[in-house]
Amino acid sequence: MANVKSALRGALYRAGLIQLYFRAVEWRLARGQEAPPAADAHGVPIPPLNLMALTVAYADWKAFLKTGEATAKALDGHASAAGLPFASAARILDFGCGAGRVIRHLPRMTQAALFGADYNETLLSWCAANLPGDYARNRLAPPLDLPDAHFDILYALSVFTHLREATQRDWLREYARILRPGGLALVSFHEETQPGFPETARAVINETGFYVLNDMAEGSNLISTFQTRAHLEALAAEHFEIARMVPRAESGVGQSLAVLRRKPA
Repeated sequence: MANVKSALRGALYRAGLIQLYFRAVEWRLARGQEAPPAADAHGVPIPPLNLMALTVAYADWKAFLKTGEATAKALDGHASAAGLPFASAARILDFGCGAGRVIRHLPRMTQAALFGADYNETLLSWCAANLPGDYARNRLAPPLDLPDAHFDILYALSVFTHLREATQRDWLREYARILRPGGLALVSFHEETQPGFPETARAVINETGFYVLNDMAEGSNLISTFQTRAHLEALAAEHFEIARMVPRAESGVGQSLAVLRRKPA
């Protein structure tokens, strides 16, 4: 059955109809789920179910709020352990903000100016219309229309998990450009221990440090990438010091997490 679904997705992608597949998945996930209230307990608007499904592949608004808050706190904890808590930052970027699952919680944690970027224009438009912060669309590849050394902290959750190796390298270079020296990039990634890693790819990742599953529609949920910690460390080494590599079981974000510190200029 999995092979049939993969073949169907591939056929739709090659025919230029993959967006129909995404819309069908979002509809299926949202169908029959409890509709959210207009806003949460803090008065912050809650996105519609289809946008939740597009962001996190489920349409449970209570889980969306709960996991978003827990993830925000986990990221702050990792940044604090690296010497730069969210509360001390002047500017924070949520790169790949989706429907704002995490950034919506930051105003209660920091006075920093908040920025969001996303590849999906629909998600970004909802955030810009409903959440505090400045929002701008990014393309699959850099650059961003943002100044050099502008941010103290950026985080990218479940972004590198959908990008090929060369694109990851390009974005690490861009992250280094927009972060001040000493600033932090918190980047989640799939290790070979991540659920869903195919055991048939063990030899490949042992040899190369990197593996691509379903190599189509880069930047979408169709493609998944896995890499060793050593591989990501090598990609980041030109511009970043490794503050910590946090395994998935300890990260609090559902994936492994690289805590990267921008090297001095």
